[in-house]
Amino acid sequence: MIRSKIAICLLVIAGTTRIAVAANFNDGNGKEWRQLRGTVGLSWNQVAQACPQDGATRCVGSVAGLNDWVWGTDAQVLQLFSIFEPAVLTSPSVEGMAFFGSAQSFLSPFAFQPTFSACETYFCFASASGWTASKDATGNPLSGSVGWGTTNVSFSGSFRIAAAASADETGPGVWLWRATGPGANAYDDAGQVASPDGGVAIADVLANDWVAGTPATTSNVAISQVSSTDPGVSIDVGSGSVNVAAGTVAGTYTLSYRICDVANASSCDDATVTVVVNPYVVSAANDSGWASPSTGGTAVANVLANDTLSGTPATIANVSLSLVSASPADAGVTFNPADGSVNVARGTALGGYTLVYQICDRTDPANCAQATATITVRNYVINAVNDSARASSKTGGTPIASVLANDSLTALIT
Repeated sequence: MIRSKIAICLLVIAGTTRIAVAANFNDGNGKEWRQLRGTVGLSWNQVAQACPQDGATRCVGSVAGLNDWVWGTDAQVLQLFSIFEPAVLTSPSVEGMAFFGSAQSFLSPFAFQPTFSACETYFCFASASGWTASKDATGNPLSGSVGWGTTNVSFSGSFRIAAAASADETGPGVWLWRATGPGANAYDDAGQVASPDGGVAIADVLANDWVAGTPATTSNVAISQVSSTDPGVSIDVGSGSVNVAAGTVAGTYTLSYRICDVANASSCDDATVTVVVNPYVVSAANDSGWASPSTGGTAVANVLANDTLSGTPATIANVSLSLVSASPADAGVTFNPADGSVNVARGTALGGYTLVYQICDRTDPANCAQATATITVRNYVINAVNDSARASSKTGGTPIASVLANDSLTALIT
């Protein structure tokens, strides 16, 4: 009983720590295994669309997150399990108290995150399961799982390779690995910059590369650029960063680079970097204004005053302006695309008018946004206030300099 209570206490602490850990696992035998959490929810058949089942060829396809990884076979997954529990080499499925410690070690901050866990007053449970690339003799797909559990009177652990009822079943993750050695192993990367202003798309392409079983760094590999689909997208061979020059047109570009083992210059590998240069974010906000039919005038000085281009003020220099529609049309309310003003002609009928205008990025005329300027034509309110003053008949003079001094001409509030 005492032993069980101690185990529960330790499990809660470990479970709290595991949540924030997402690093992949280097098995020390030439493979980096991916955490299962990132691939949960796929069926075996979905994975098979992108990943060969030979345990050697990299996944390629439209299923997100699988490309460039190798789908592990049941034998390879058992080899991974055996690092923590050697008994699986003679029996692919083991369960019991004797395997509690090894299962906990497998599901730890230093190895694999669980895909499911729960902890209540009288029990705790954690497990990680994923599809292998293999099927059993009857054609059912095999999954590999590791789990541990405790109650207030017992504890147990398990390592299993078991068949699923259907290849369309979803829920488990996917056992994926990539080579860490021997030699150089470069893997594809993807990054982006916010706009054609450029910037750093990827801080270091070596972050997921390996050489001779250790993480690749600028100290143990030499980097070179093989090709780029745009001269504005390049790699800094000194740091491994991929940079986009200011002025590079929005679009998707690819860059190929090579890493070579500095200890063995003939050991090299290439990888591809996909870089997306996002267009400027064009944002047009609605405007409103008014004018009197007796005088006419400018109802809105510049519709661009509250518009932006990727967070910076929109101006005639960086965006183009055009009128989309006016309602009612040809009614004395006009839009000037040269300066962004909305003007009301003298004598325009009282009422409400709307102008829809468009602003477009001058570097990418197809990147546009629209907004509406609402204009009200209304009369002024004339307010005349009585006046009074004193004057002497002996001297004369001007008792009231202007009767307009306390009168007003203001906008009618509707």
